[in-house]
Amino acid sequence: MNALTLTGLIGVILLFLPSTVFLLTYSILGFQSKKYKEKRGLKQYSGELVSIIIPVRREPVEYIERALAKLAELRNLINIEVIIVSDDPPEFLGELRSLVDKWRGVLRVNYIWRMEPRGFRAGALNTGLFASIGDYVYVMDVDSFFDPCLITEGVSLLKSEERLAAVVGRWSVWNTGSRLSDAIGVNMDYVVNVLFKARSALGLNVFPLGTGTIYKASVLRDVLKGWDENRIQDDMDLGVRLHHKGFSVEYLDSCRVYVEAPTRYSSLKLQQERWAYGATDVVLTRLRLILESPLSLASKLESIFFLSQYITILLMWIGFALTVVASLLAGVDFASRYLYMLLAWLVAEAFFSLVEVKTLKGDYKFIAVNQGRIAAVTTALSTPVVKGVVKALLRVKLEYKRTPKGFFEKSFIGRGLSGEVVHTALLAAALTLILPRRYTVLALVTSMYLAGLVYTLIRWPKDILGLG
Repeated sequence: MNALTLTGLIGVILLFLPSTVFLLTYSILGFQSKKYKEKRGLKQYSGELVSIIIPVRREPVEYIERALAKLAELRNLINIEVIIVSDDPPEFLGELRSLVDKWRGVLRVNYIWRMEPRGFRAGALNTGLFASIGDYVYVMDVDSFFDPCLITEGVSLLKSEERLAAVVGRWSVWNTGSRLSDAIGVNMDYVVNVLFKARSALGLNVFPLGTGTIYKASVLRDVLKGWDENRIQDDMDLGVRLHHKGFSVEYLDSCRVYVEAPTRYSSLKLQQERWAYGATDVVLTRLRLILESPLSLASKLESIFFLSQYITILLMWIGFALTVVASLLAGVDFASRYLYMLLAWLVAEAFFSLVEVKTLKGDYKFIAVNQGRIAAVTTALSTPVVKGVVKALLRVKLEYKRTPKGFFEKSFIGRGLSGEVVHTALLAAALTLILPRRYTVLALVTSMYLAGLVYTLIRWPKDILGLG
């Protein structure tokens, strides 16, 4: 086997094998989610104080007020204190002070202004944590709210099990109605089944969520000494550290956390780059802790697999580039030569889609349409995802940037030449070189990826072209 043939083989393997394994794994987990049985605590919630920490930075005052109004509705059901930690410039403090004063007659609410926003979000959470007095801590984003049973049932579980450190609820999108938020909502429903219901059913470790998790304050303060302010993805990092110390995280499927999904592609790409960087950074930084943890071998491997999920996309595009270059230089369609790998990947894709439709409730047509949308958008998102993964692998420091939503989403404008435009141009150039050689299989694969980028460009042209 000469060098070009070996390169072509390696390219096809990278192009299809990691994605096939990923799809099959998530399909199997999707089936296993049906075996989930919710736990109930042996001790009842009896009015224990829960400290709710709300980190804010240039949030619209309407969002903060809405969050406080939602919490006020629960004041007769749960005992809470609210701590707003502000990383705002001084000129924002007047409005925040007035708002807190307005709600003090209804809620036990205070705010803390950080003159220097050290540690970004994790630093703000630590400030709120060490200022809180509750036995339990809940982190809440201003664009989210939750079912009160997450507190009552969550505290009941936490009181009942000594080594249980946190309880996480089921994420749901509340702002449906746009193409993107609908697609995210359908995808999120299935991902929650895979990452939480299935893990719980199989006895694998569950990770906490950035918002939607109630913790034992003593574990956060005394054992972990708070969040690690050097990590962008604070929830995944916290999960690894909890598991390393022998603590577990429980999942409550019946108690929902309602979150706001991006409605613009530009917001979603910023979020996904941060998540890709954060997950990769955690697996690189905390690999030793995972391996040394008291988890089962299956849990350790699944944790590494989960945290490495974004690396799969980088490998796919490396494989695609190697396959195209080797095919053009060798005069052979390597995608056609190793057609069985493509067929295995297509079967995995079909199986994944079928399992998703079967395990989700609702209109099958609506689910299928949004499966197509999220598949196309995911192809386009591979551009910022690869960027985030490469930065993490090179240990380049990434500044924490909040996902623009609501008021900020409307005014958010991307900067510079979009990576998606460059990506589209490269795929189009590759297709132009492939077609005259009649590399049918490779041309079909290239066209499929190109279609996802073109669809996203047509639906969200201003976001990709940076036109506002």
